[in-house]
Amino acid sequence: MNSESNLKGLFFASFGAISWGISGVCGQYLFMNYDIDSSWVTAIRMVLSGILLLILGTFKEKDKVLKIWTVPRDLAWLMITIIIVIGTALGFSVFLEGVKHIGPVKATLIGCLEPASATLLASIFLGMRFSLVELAGFFCIILTVFLSVKDKPRENKA
Repeated sequence: MNSESNLKGLFFASFGAISWGISGVCGQYLFMNYDIDSSWVTAIRMVLSGILLLILGTFKEKDKVLKIWTVPRDLAWLMITIIIVIGTALGFSVFLEGVKHIGPVKATLIGCLEPASATLLASIFLGMRFSLVELAGFFCIILTVFLSVKDKPRENKA
């Protein structure tokens, strides 16, 4: 990877992380101020964002967006279904449920376990091997998240 590609990757990943944080705070606001269920928020979010992204994707890369519809027996359909059901609908639903119960800060911090879970699953299901530095990062993520969400004793200021 070249330096320009790395810079773009850092920008997009950072923008995505900030967007995810905004989403958690907005979800908490809705739960605190309105009688809204997390499954309703998830359903509306998925439908509207799916339609918007499909339209934008069609304008950007029409051939690629339409190509998947021409391969009905491909393993890609199973992977797309897993991404939709587990990675998107279930993932965001349980995230918002977590926001409702523990707030956006802790829920988002726990969401930081995603790279660690992806590393573990890639190793198990795809046979990927990781360097010692990558594995050290894996354990640092888990430790950091655990320490960040662990309840700390509060001092009484009198």
